[in-house]
Amino acid sequence: MMTSLIVRNNKIFFRDRMLVFFSMLTVLISIGLFIVFLQKVQIDAISQVIAMTPAVELVVSQWMIAGILTMTGMTSTLAVFAIFVSDQESKRTADFLVTSASRTSIQLSYVISSVIIGFIMTSIAFIVCELYLLSLGGDLPNVKKLLQLFGVIMLGVLLSAMINLVIVLLTRTAKAFSTVNSLVGTLIGFLCAVYVPMGVLPKVIQTVIHLFPVSHVAVLLRQLLMEDSLQTVFGNAEEAMNSYMLTYGVVYEVDGNILGTLSSVLFICTSIVGIAIISAILFRLQHK
Repeated sequence: MMTSLIVRNNKIFFRDRMLVFFSMLTVLISIGLFIVFLQKVQIDAISQVIAMTPAVELVVSQWMIAGILTMTGMTSTLAVFAIFVSDQESKRTADFLVTSASRTSIQLSYVISSVIIGFIMTSIAFIVCELYLLSLGGDLPNVKKLLQLFGVIMLGVLLSAMINLVIVLLTRTAKAFSTVNSLVGTLIGFLCAVYVPMGVLPKVIQTVIHLFPVSHVAVLLRQLLMEDSLQTVFGNAEEAMNSYMLTYGVVYEVDGNILGTLSSVLFICTSIVGIAIISAILFRLQHK
């Protein structure tokens, strides 16, 4: 029965063109901001410390694409939960209970659908972005790096789905969900240091971003995408490269120490488990 519900949720999402569009709206806005404003700001900042080369545009584009992929995972998984909210309001969920499906399996069907759709949408975005990077002179990632990139994307989607599950459990009406959806779409770009560079934010805000687990997905993607091109752009100018990486959130500095890749991965995994436990508790409290 749960498989049927998952298939049903997936069909509803992809048939609703407006739902698909709004799931990508934040990403489209970010791309527009990047083209109009953010790209020039970064290129001008880099050109002040090193000579301009075509590789600079590639680095800046890779930085933005990491943010786009992170936001896609968050917004697309949240959009899927709109189906859950709609089913709740229309009492379809109660109809499902007439069948052999339990409340837990019904809830899990929405979560699994959000993960499947989130991964599909983010993977499509990655392929499109990779084609764009190739047009700028970037290299096609090798098999190992591709596996790492898709692994991080999957972690990001799982994390986003867990966070969004808590959101929908707390906002059970379409009106409340719409408000939260707009808020999440606005905040995610700031909390992943996409709209405003980390280096220009107050320390308190930087700490908030460090504690926001989804932002670590963006960090991991930036490191994977930009690893080679950063060396090409900055060469032996190590001080300038380190300053750029800290300013634009390619790496995080916590208590004077650079946070390693493994630390970010562990933080993401721990957050997924912790938020899943919180959502299970909320679900049980609502359905005693």
